Amino acid sequence: MKTFDFLVDRIPFGYAFNFDNYLFNKIKHINTQGIDLRADYFVINNVKKRIEAKIHFSIRNGHAYSPYKSLFGSFEFNPRLHPNLLLEFWTYIENDLKARGITTISITNFAACYSPQKADTIQNVLSKANFSISNKAVNHHIHVSDRPLETVMHPMEIRRLNKCKKNNFSFRKETKDSALEIYEYLMECREEQGLNLSITREILLDYINRFPGDYSIFSVRSDKRLLAATITVRVHRKILYNFLPGSLKKFKHFSPTVMLLEGLYQYCQKNNFEILDLGISTKSDGKDQPTLIKFKENMGGEKGYKYFFKKHL
Repeated sequence: MKTFDFLVDRIPFGYAFNFDNYLFNKIKHINTQGIDLRADYFVINNVKKRIEAKIHFSIRNGHAYSPYKSLFGSFEFNPRLHPNLLLEFWTYIENDLKARGITTISITNFAACYSPQKADTIQNVLSKANFSISNKAVNHHIHVSDRPLETVMHPMEIRRLNKCKKNNFSFRKETKDSALEIYEYLMECREEQGLNLSITREILLDYINRFPGDYSIFSVRSDKRLLAATITVRVHRKILYNFLPGSLKKFKHFSPTVMLLEGLYQYCQKNNFEILDLGISTKSDGKDQPTLIKFKENMGGEKGYKYFFKKHL
C-alpha cells in the first residue's frame, strides 16, 4: 500500500486533517464565493489515515482561481510534509486542470507572517512549477504580546490616543444589530476616498449570520456618535484580520482609528490571538499607499509581504 495518494474532489471517510484549516479554505466559506464549479485536491496518508495537504480551486471560463473571491486560498499542509511531495502534488493537479480545459491559474497566498516557513515552501514549489509572481503586496501585522500596544507605537500616535481618551471616546464590540449602520458608515468612508467597498451589503450580512463567531464588528464612539469602525475576521484561532476599517475625514483631527487599533489589540490579548493582521496597503491598481503604510508602521505594524501567483498553461 502506498503511503501517500493524491485525490481530487473526494476524501475517504474518517480521514482527519493533519494541519489547521484557515477559515477562507473551509468548504463552508468557499461555498459563499458564487461559483459552483470547483476542483478540490488532497494529499492523503493511507497509513495514518490523515489528510496531509489540500488546495481548492473555483473554475470559470477556463480560469482556475484559488480563491475566486476571498482573502486568500493556496495550499494548506502539514509543515513536516516534504516539499518534493508538494511539487509532485502540483504536477498531479496541473495535469487534471489541463484535462478540464483550464488555461490560466491564479493562486493568492496568505500573508507570510501567518507561517513564514509554509509561505517560503509554497513560493519555492510554485517557482519550480513555473508560476510567475503577478503581485507582491506590502502587508503589515502586529505580534500580540503581554505588553501594551503603546510600547511599540510612535509618540505621535500615543498623543492622538490620549486625545481620544481625554474626549471620553469609547471602543466597543458591536452586536450584529448594528451591522447595517456600520456598513453604511464604512461605505461613506470609502466613497469619500473615491473607492468602493470590496464586499456588498448582502454578502457581509450573510457572512455575519453564517459565521457568527468569525466575523465581528468593532467601533469607536463618542456617546452614540460613530467615529471609526471595522469588520474583523477570525481567520484562525491565533489570527485576527482587520478586514474593513474606516473613519470619516471630518474626524481626522481626533484620529479615532488609533483608538480602534489599540482596542483591537487589547481584544486580541484577552482572546489569545497571536497576530493582528492589518492587511495589505495597495490601491485597486496594485500600487502602494504610502500614507497608510506609514500609519500602520507608526502603530507598531511589522512589514511583510503577500504574494499573488499566476500561470498560463
